[in-house]
Amino acid sequence: MSESSDLLHIKNAEFLFGAPTLRDIRRQTAPEVAIIGRSNVGKSTFVNRLCGRRIARVSGRPGCTQELNFYHVDGVVEENAFDLNLVDMPGFGFARLSKEEREEISRLTVDYLRNRKQLRTVILLNDCRRRPETDEVAIQRICIDAGVHCLIVATKLDKEKRSQHERLLKDVANGFGLERGDILGTGESMSPANIWSRVVSLL
Repeated sequence: MSESSDLLHIKNAEFLFGAPTLRDIRRQTAPEVAIIGRSNVGKSTFVNRLCGRRIARVSGRPGCTQELNFYHVDGVVEENAFDLNLVDMPGFGFARLSKEEREEISRLTVDYLRNRKQLRTVILLNDCRRRPETDEVAIQRICIDAGVHCLIVATKLDKEKRSQHERLLKDVANGFGLERGDILGTGESMSPANIWSRVVSLL
């Protein structure tokens, strides 16, 4: 079932392919929006929320996504049409993976962020209940150095009292050296329309 409201309508969303290396990415011309974050930050849930349907597999076991998963999405937000590929990237910081697996995922992530010409925006997810750590700040810095927009989205706001939302969002923003208005939040029952609006404006 598609996500629709007065502000947002997702016309179509579909899984395209998974790519364990950059060489495995099929020929694509659509602009790409990458989604990245620490393992168990809620990336697959976030992809489903953006797409308005269960399209990405959600697992209770962190570290499941170990390749670049491509999804094509088109729709309209605030009367602005968009047609792009979402790229669900491997999570980082999952200790149960071997050192070699973590290093391989790290290389894939950095190579994609630095070298992918179709990449327009990175959505960096951060749990609203904790400040960003070295890995998150490093991703933000790589995006800045590569000239790619990095949008910070705080996840799991639904798990906290509404009265605490602004405090939590300000704390996350401060950890990235940003102002409160620079970041967005997401959680159960929260419309993704504002996130799509920000993403489309960055394209």
